[in-house]
Amino acid sequence: MSKKLPKRYVSENAVKRALKIDSFRNLSKDKIMQFASMIPYMDKEVAIAIINQFPIFADFGKTAISSYMQMCDYILEKNRESQAAVIQGYQTILNALAKRMEAENITEEERKSITEDMISVADRIAEADLQNKKFLERQGTKVLWGILGVAALIGAGIGINSAIGGGGELPQIAENDDDDETMA
Repeated sequence: MSKKLPKRYVSENAVKRALKIDSFRNLSKDKIMQFASMIPYMDKEVAIAIINQFPIFADFGKTAISSYMQMCDYILEKNRESQAAVIQGYQTILNALAKRMEAENITEEERKSITEDMISVADRIAEADLQNKKFLERQGTKVLWGILGVAALIGAGIGINSAIGGGGELPQIAENDDDDETMA
């Protein structure tokens, strides 16, 4: 049989018991995520003291941002390759049209048609460039939101406690836990 914990964790021991750990050093990513979800239910000082004990929590945010940045770098590299292929394709068309234009036995009407085709290809290059710039702008916005999101989650986890306090259902511990420090 288990009992519900009070609305706040007021000691490090209470947090350790809820996480079923002996120490805050070398926590798994799973335990870090559980800890992060518990932060709103902790006294602010307890949360800060615990975070200071395991710098891996701060590293988790850095790792998340780093992973996201690597993913964005990969996307941008693939975009660069794709964009280069598109431009190369259009350049091939322009080169073929330029060779046709150099022929001596073409009429003025054919020259005009070739010139219009070249202008059309140049317009497509400009449109491809514009679409690529829009893509890059969207990616930049996503990177910014991703970084702000990670920072907000970590900051909110600690700051929300001082703004509105914890509430709701908390993880449960077995009744044989005798630590009265968990009572608020």
